[in-house]
Amino acid sequence: MKNKKLAVAIILASVISAYLIFTGMKESISFYITPSEFFKDKQKYENRKLRIGGFVSELWSKDLDYFFILQDGEFSIPVTFRGVPPDLFAKAKGAIVEGFWDKSKNIFIAEKIMAKHSEDYHPPETKIKK
Repeated sequence: MKNKKLAVAIILASVISAYLIFTGMKESISFYITPSEFFKDKQKYENRKLRIGGFVSELWSKDLDYFFILQDGEFSIPVTFRGVPPDLFAKAKGAIVEGFWDKSKNIFIAEKIMAKHSEDYHPPETKIKK
């Protein structure tokens, strides 16, 4: 009798643990959409926090206020950000922004910028002493 109760308790604990792990992983995985995907089904993404990825085509800044255009070749989306962007953030570079669409101002309000970097590794130049 004790063995059956112990086996049921172990199985129940395993099932609960597996459920918590998988639901936690599902919530922590975060994908991004392109400007094209956003504009093709804008109502689906309004009033939601989301990530949009593309290339920075225009970039203006004043103090800590940044305004830029994120594009994917087909569509472009205006983005505003207040804060310090990552070092690799620049015009003609890839970026992913996280935030929300402000329908009243027709602009994406970014709370976070993640700059994409090149996959090519270039070691720093070394000087050879003679």
